[in-house]
Amino acid sequence: MSDIATTTQSASGGFGVTFWRLFDKVGPLLLLIVVLLVVTAIKPSFLTGANLMTIGLQASVNALLALGMTLVIIAGGIDLSVGTSMSLAMVIMAVCTLTVGVPMPVGLLVALGAGMLVGLINGTLIAYGRIPAFIATLGLLGIAQGTALKLSGGYSMYGFPDWFDFIGNGRIAGIPMPIIIVAVAALGTHYIFTQRPLGRYAYALGASEESVRRAGVNVGRLKLKIYLFAGAMVGVASIVLSSRISSAHPGIGLGFELDAIAASVIGGASLMGGRGTVIGAISGSLVMATIRFALNVFGMEPFLQQIVVGVVLIGAVYLDTVRVAQEEMRTKARARN
Repeated sequence: MSDIATTTQSASGGFGVTFWRLFDKVGPLLLLIVVLLVVTAIKPSFLTGANLMTIGLQASVNALLALGMTLVIIAGGIDLSVGTSMSLAMVIMAVCTLTVGVPMPVGLLVALGAGMLVGLINGTLIAYGRIPAFIATLGLLGIAQGTALKLSGGYSMYGFPDWFDFIGNGRIAGIPMPIIIVAVAALGTHYIFTQRPLGRYAYALGASEESVRRAGVNVGRLKLKIYLFAGAMVGVASIVLSSRISSAHPGIGLGFELDAIAASVIGGASLMGGRGTVIGAISGSLVMATIRFALNVFGMEPFLQQIVVGVVLIGAVYLDTVRVAQEEMRTKARARN
């Protein structure tokens, strides 16, 4: 009887391993295809080249944020400040260029630096202040939002040079610049994830922080670098979004943190840490953009769209919970055998 049970457990465990490994690799892409097919079945005119290009454009800012968020989540952390930090970065860029009068290229570096500064503060509070990531980044969410509103007086800021518009609305060989920027960022992030110690240690940190510490890695410095990277992605996203809307809006980023987390988790990143990919982050962002675009096409109110996004996020987290539970069951089964 025990032999039969063992065989059954091994068979089911083997199937489970195969299923989840396959899901980790192609699950997000399959989900994107399913969403596109479902929407097209409801509205046959949806699947056009123009609509797909629009979805890519709408996903670009969230994809940049999701790349940084994914590395944070892989390391077992969270960053709730990415949206308002993005608003703050674009407002600081606007103040420097429109009020102080610094050249626009310097302003771009200022936006990047502002995003990294928030990442530095987050990393310092979490790594050395021992403040839980949820609390630290939630506090920075409010601080960044308040600072952006104060610096801008609560109003959008206009007057960037004409060439700045090219970053968010220009095209090269027919491909929108935001999509090109996302592609370059994705390639760089993939290199960091797979080839650099920062990426490899981030996966190990999410799986077991104590093991990384015992291996002689400076965990505090590692966390600082991870949040700095997330901040750099915030800075790039602020430039792209500001260029797309031809202004700096102090409140536009609020809520982007939810989309970034949802995109990362839908893309296969585990909130338990230790799992996540670049292709998953991009696919998750495209899924979120497709859902939002489809809801707009169907005429759903923006308030109801937030409900749908929340449901999608809960569903993705539940799926991740099931996966973790399956892994724990397999580990216990192997231990008994």
